[in-house]
Amino acid sequence: MRPRNPRPRAGRPGRTGRPARIVGLPAFGAVAALAALIVLLTPPAGSAERGDLVGAWRAQQGARLILREDGTLTAVSVPTAFSEDDDERPTRRFTGNGTWQLEKKPKLGHQRIRLTLGETYELSIAGEGARDGLFIRPSRDATTQFRFKRTP
Repeated sequence: MRPRNPRPRAGRPGRTGRPARIVGLPAFGAVAALAALIVLLTPPAGSAERGDLVGAWRAQQGARLILREDGTLTAVSVPTAFSEDDDERPTRRFTGNGTWQLEKKPKLGHQRIRLTLGETYELSIAGEGARDGLFIRPSRDATTQFRFKRTP
C-alpha cells in the first residue's frame, strides 16, 4: 500500500472545479425550469399565411372585415380609436374600402396585418393559421382585445 501524500493536489483536473459544478448545476436547472414554465404558460403567438386570412371576419358591435386575395378590403364599423378609460370602448369607426398587407412573422410575438383605411392600422393574428381570430389591442399596455372571428 502506498503512503498518502499530505500535500494538496492543486494541479489535478476535477478536484478544483467540483464545488463550482455543484453550485452551477442546480442554478442552471432552476433557470431552465423557469424558462420552460414561462414558455408553457405563454399562449403561442399567432401566425398565418395569406390564404388563411382571405375571407369574411366578424366582431362584436356589428364590425365586419372582408379581406380579398388581391390585397383589397371592405370594412364595416371597424374600430380605429378607443377610449383611454378602463373599458377601452371604440370611439371612432371606419366603414369603407381599403387595402391590407400581411407583415413578416417576428421572432417573438404575434404576426400582424397592416390595414390602410385612410390611415394605417394594425391587426394581430391569434393562433396558428389565425384559428383563434384577429384582434386589435386598444393600446400597447391594454389587456383587452377587440377580436374578429372568421365568418362561416
